[in-house]
Amino acid sequence: MKTFRLIGMALLAVVMCVNFASCSDDDEEEISASLEGTWYYDYGEGWELYNGNKEPWSTDPDPYNPNDRDASTKMEIKKVGENQYSISTYYYDNGAWQYSESETITLNGKSFKYDGDNCTILTLTSKTLIYEAVEPNGEYYDKYTYIKM
Repeated sequence: MKTFRLIGMALLAVVMCVNFASCSDDDEEEISASLEGTWYYDYGEGWELYNGNKEPWSTDPDPYNPNDRDASTKMEIKKVGENQYSISTYYYDNGAWQYSESETITLNGKSFKYDGDNCTILTLTSKTLIYEAVEPNGEYYDKYTYIKM
């Protein structure tokens, strides 16, 4: 009888362990906030390979007071299809926003290609967009923060 009780307790322990174990969440999270809207460049950092050395850089423009000197830019993002978005970029020059270029991207989870770079959205809320861009050959790494105002 003790053997059956011991086997029963062992089986119960195994069942309890299986109930608490779970697979890791390896599915790529979908984006819940809207990517659409006008996003203003707020901060950027990264590095570029120069003669084999990583040269760091950073910019800190003021999106509330754009000017010609501090890399003031903005993006207008519009959904054009299933997981497809049109991105139009503008830069601030001579006291006004000037159109730069447009590109259509396809969002695959949090990843997309933009201007030839492999990009990943790190943060997307109703007011903040942070993404990283990696040049396919590893020549540079950029991380950009944009805000909605």
